[in-house]
Amino acid sequence: MMAESKGAPFIRSGNTAGTLRLDVLIALIAPTVCATVTFGWRVPVLLLISIATAMLSEALGCLMQHRRLTLLDGSAAVTGWLIGMMVSPIAPFWLVIVASAFAILIVKLPFGGDGHNVFNPAAAGIALITQCFSAELFLYPDTDAVLPVWVDTDTVLTAASPASLLRTGGMSPYDGYDFLFGQFPGPLGATAIFVLCACAAFLFARKTISPSLTLSFVATCAVIAVLFPRVTDGTWYQSILLELCSGYLLLAGVFMLTDPVTSPHRPAARAVYGVLAGILVMLLRHIGRFEESTCFAILLCNTVSAAIDRTVWRIGCTIRKRRETA
Repeated sequence: MMAESKGAPFIRSGNTAGTLRLDVLIALIAPTVCATVTFGWRVPVLLLISIATAMLSEALGCLMQHRRLTLLDGSAAVTGWLIGMMVSPIAPFWLVIVASAFAILIVKLPFGGDGHNVFNPAAAGIALITQCFSAELFLYPDTDAVLPVWVDTDTVLTAASPASLLRTGGMSPYDGYDFLFGQFPGPLGATAIFVLCACAAFLFARKTISPSLTLSFVATCAVIAVLFPRVTDGTWYQSILLELCSGYLLLAGVFMLTDPVTSPHRPAARAVYGVLAGILVMLLRHIGRFEESTCFAILLCNTVSAAIDRTVWRIGCTIRKRRETA
């Protein structure tokens, strides 16, 4: 995920890329701890398998390409960790192995490795298993279930996620407290909204990410939730709450959409990019096949990131020239 420190929206200058990745890894600890408290030791085991797969895939790919090993830069660890955070707590271990291996070996390394990939590797890995193994990906346990490391999904009490309820036009039985502290079914690391907001604040304060991209993305999703609500007999603020808190929308807005390699570098372009991502996410939620399609929206935005950067720069140059000649 992470790359050269000079590339915005990771905006802090004078720091190494490793320092910036360390900030992200530190931020990921909080939602991991929260999920572990809720579901038990299966959570860190699942995440470690995902991270180990990403790092082993990176090592294997570097050896096959006769390149210098890049394990210590932290990028593979971030990718594996993020993939683990977006699956269900009862997802089979092979699911994160497939996603992490695909993200590194197919999406990242063939384009030259860290700093050169066209698509966000974590988003691509989740997109693959969303398309191929949606039944396993979107099967969520009830929040009262403490999971063994080796879980039998046939014996686990499952529950419908807010995202699936929205998709069918239903009203979620969960309130604001449940959403803030992760007491509802959803992806492993994306349900504790208060924790994710704290992670965003930490990364903003550290100047590891720029607020313009994340906030424009979230604001766009909120506006569309008001204009085109999917809840039945709900108020406008309930629509916003359900849309922003369901799935891994906020997790993606903080940790994935801000990938410096696949997002624009200029401040105004980042805001445009965030708005476009928000529109695509909400569009896919309304018409897409799956209850959560944020990964596909991010990949679509990746394809036009450079074009947005160039267009905003040209518009800025044109405006400046007109001011100078006025």
